[in-house]
Amino acid sequence: MGKILVPIDFSENSIIAARYAREIALENQDELVFLHVYTRHVNKYANFMVHGEHIVDPTIKESEEQLNQLVGVVKEKWPTLVISQLFDEGILAEVISKETARNQYKVVVMGTKGASGLESVLIGSNTYDVIRDSQTPILAIPANATAYKKDTIALLTNFKPGELEVLKQAIPVFGSKFHLLLIHINKEEVDIKILDKKLTEWIDNIITETGIDDISYTVKNRSHFANSAEKIANGIQTMIRDENIDIILITKSRKTFFQNLFNENIIKEMAMGIVIPNFFGKTNPNSNIPK
Repeated sequence: MGKILVPIDFSENSIIAARYAREIALENQDELVFLHVYTRHVNKYANFMVHGEHIVDPTIKESEEQLNQLVGVVKEKWPTLVISQLFDEGILAEVISKETARNQYKVVVMGTKGASGLESVLIGSNTYDVIRDSQTPILAIPANATAYKKDTIALLTNFKPGELEVLKQAIPVFGSKFHLLLIHINKEEVDIKILDKKLTEWIDNIITETGIDDISYTVKNRSHFANSAEKIANGIQTMIRDENIDIILITKSRKTFFQNLFNENIIKEMAMGIVIPNFFGKTNPNSNIPK
């Protein structure tokens, strides 16, 4: 049993993410922690008093009531599900960073606007800010992800140790009984026979390190993509649709496949154009992977 952090702002996108997180929690007997971050209207209420008492921003109380109602509905339908609530003030990315530093979470599950572009989950914050800054894996859920499905999970690979670390971060969330599709972009135009041998050895390594044994791979040449972050991200999203991928794992590190290919703008484009759930792991040699 672990903990899953779910930011909630009561938008449809965050509710969809909460439903997705609920299915993961039910499967793994995890605790759901719903987090609502608000922005206090300081100038309006800070110095206003009635009968000697400070007036509290009414939107805070409304948010608390909404979250209590949401938790009540979920608990009524799934009484075995463990749910807790957190309220905090500030910028979402900063609050999540502090909370995940204080408590260990296996993943943060967040909603996005999907292919139409990211919008703020809360005022002044967005999903990409959290993806960029978080030391905890982030699972970004698009608005069209109405059902939890994990038959095929893809990993963007360039044979880096950090990719194994991200896989190990994903296993406590998704288990290990899925088909793993390795996607390699042949940016150096290496001979396909050499790549086949390298990928076969890499698969053996993955099996040894993770226990995942249902693995295949696909190789795309650099010419498959135009020379820009936006076009590369679009090309990867096309592959996602062509290969019927349910979830994609993306390694966040200084030497990730993306940065080696071009730059971090690709990660941002992936987040902005999300069409399936994206699991953004981050390599950190000093971090402990939750069981």
